Amino acid sequence: MLAGMLTRRWLPAVTCAAVLIVLIALALGTIQTIPNGSSHPWMIDVGETQVVLNVWGTLHATGYPLYIMLSAALVSILNSLGIGPATTPALTSLLWGTLALALVYALSFRLTRQTIVCALVLLCYGLTRFVWLHQSIAEIYSFGLLLLALLLFIALGMTGHERARLLTLAFVGGLALAHHRAFIVVIPPLLYAMLPALRQEGRRLPVVLVSCLLLGLAGFLPYLYLPVRAHAGANWIYGDPGTLQGFLDQFLGREAARFIGMPGSLEAVLANVVQVSRAVIDDVTLPGLLIGTAGLFAGVVNPATRRAAVTLTLLGCAAWLFHGLFYTDLLVMLLMIISLPLAFGWLFAGSWLVRLAERRSGLIVAAVGAVGLVAAVGLYSAHHAFIRGLTADPAGLAVVATWQRAPAEATAMIAWGPQHFAAGFARDVLDLRTDVRLFDHNATRDQLLADARPLIALPDDFYNRPQSWWEARLESPVFLTSPAPGWVEVRTSPVMAQGTVPETITVRSATVLCDFPASLALVVDWQAGQEIVEDESVFVHVLNASGALIGQGDQSAPVYGLRPVSTWLPGEVVRDTYPVPLSGEVPAAIRFGLYRVEPDGSFLNTLELEISTDCGDMTS
Repeated sequence: MLAGMLTRRWLPAVTCAAVLIVLIALALGTIQTIPNGSSHPWMIDVGETQVVLNVWGTLHATGYPLYIMLSAALVSILNSLGIGPATTPALTSLLWGTLALALVYALSFRLTRQTIVCALVLLCYGLTRFVWLHQSIAEIYSFGLLLLALLLFIALGMTGHERARLLTLAFVGGLALAHHRAFIVVIPPLLYAMLPALRQEGRRLPVVLVSCLLLGLAGFLPYLYLPVRAHAGANWIYGDPGTLQGFLDQFLGREAARFIGMPGSLEAVLANVVQVSRAVIDDVTLPGLLIGTAGLFAGVVNPATRRAAVTLTLLGCAAWLFHGLFYTDLLVMLLMIISLPLAFGWLFAGSWLVRLAERRSGLIVAAVGAVGLVAAVGLYSAHHAFIRGLTADPAGLAVVATWQRAPAEATAMIAWGPQHFAAGFARDVLDLRTDVRLFDHNATRDQLLADARPLIALPDDFYNRPQSWWEARLESPVFLTSPAPGWVEVRTSPVMAQGTVPETITVRSATVLCDFPASLALVVDWQAGQEIVEDESVFVHVLNASGALIGQGDQSAPVYGLRPVSTWLPGEVVRDTYPVPLSGEVPAAIRFGLYRVEPDGSFLNTLELEISTDCGDMTS
């Protein structure tokens, strides 16, 4: 008998732990273990977070200081245990997300007392797109979900001294609003949930409300972290939080102001509402949306869950309306605030069916379990490949490798974004090539040209910032060359050959770099002739000992297609590099030169040379 009582007492906790273990195992299977390389909208800031948490820096507005302090401390501990610095930031997200899910289960059980239904809801909610993804990457949103779940648990799941609940809720609410301003939509639903407690205060209500306000404001104290780290000279500081103006820019999130406000036309409003609705469906699936909505209605009808269901319905509607009508960019925090009430809708729907089964047929209980498991499998199938594709994207590793090949003592300009963050991870976290300075696209002319260092950039950056952008920023004509594989040098003066200028383009020198596995690079110093009639393309063919083609590095024009020969000055020397991936065979020679396409579609080689290689077996 005693054993049965203990089993019943601990069954909910054991069941919750079992489901969480399953979800943790699935998240570990998709967790990001490399510098982020994905440019997907959900992944844009992940690389920045990977750097910031490793170096105790600061994030983009609105700063998220509490998240940084707690997560950076955890990252430091995990790094000391030998876990890789690209993995540890994601592990903190997994921890915050797991705690959030535990609170969701605890609140679910408080509301329904139905262990199996709560477990199935927890399993399905943990497999929704945003919850699963943000337990696998370095981002702020699993921490935001933890704060949201904690607020709901205090308001709807805690019992005891009402004033203590009010004051606790106010303090946690301040922390939440300081973490992300999207929590402003949570205030009205929570006030509704706490109306009975507020009514109990009677004449003391004004004093209690002032106390709540002060406690809420105390939640913003972590913002002191931003100026403290700025004045301490931390490696990675966003903006200028060490000054009053810079601090206010961060605190108020002024750079996001362009997204706030109702769109200018009815068509734009409808387009934004559709965009938000599609994101919610991507997160929970269309059946999940429909069942969750119906379940919230069932929860409102049931007197035992009415206050919780109304609170959650108000919460989801407030977030959806605000996002659809007043915020024109997809915001994950708002989307999570929409989807969590839908998960509780699943809870209320399942609970209603189980109560129905108690009066009619036990088969309904089995049906609820089967539907829950089928839903979990469907969510897994819908989201696993998507999430794994984002976290395993190797583009960040490619940037790290390119960073290591940068010219010595150079200044690199890489536009703010995933490539910049990967380069920053290489420099500031892995301590690779710390001799190279790193700036983003907001750098000034003086910063880019300081100390007469070589100014380099990635070829991809020129699609959004072409040569004209560089000339405006540097206030000078620019001349592009390629000093190393994967890099473009931006010069404010050309390199001119001494002596007589030949009539046509010639090759002054050609060498082969064999110092990276499964590929090589041809380095060519071209010299422009006296007159260039038309543009030409470059062919680079790597041959084996039998003369068969084993690799190719053709370009539409020199310098990664950015420096057509028609832009060369007579006598100018243009250095260029041509990386060539290989298939595994040993290279013996490189045949390269210039060609153009004739009017009849045929190819005419105007310059052709061949040099031998001495790379050996680079794949061994």
